[in-house]
Amino acid sequence: MEEVSDSTPQLNLNGEWIGFYPGHFDEVIHITQMGDAVEAVKITGDDYVPAGTVTWRADLKTLIGEGQIAEHGFRNPRFIPGKLTLLNSERIIFCWENAGEVEFRRDD
Repeated sequence: MEEVSDSTPQLNLNGEWIGFYPGHFDEVIHITQMGDAVEAVKITGDDYVPAGTVTWRADLKTLIGEGQIAEHGFRNPRFIPGKLTLLNSERIIFCWENAGEVEFRRDD
């Protein structure tokens, strides 16, 4: 799929999004966009990365970011490299390097 990189600054990603985390269930995140930076915080969490914590963040100019992973019980939390893909204003994908990806859709 084609990435929307030329129009990235015009996109407003602020708000709630729903993503299916493989091995878990649908989870809701809140994205805050501050200029070229975006940060996604879990509203609903799981046994690995709980609610209220950053799940990923990225730079909208480069689409490079980092995603948080942890062991069960939020043990050994750490950020690993990742990449954001902007499909359109309603759908995005964040890919944790060597750890899978999640497609998010805007929650109306």
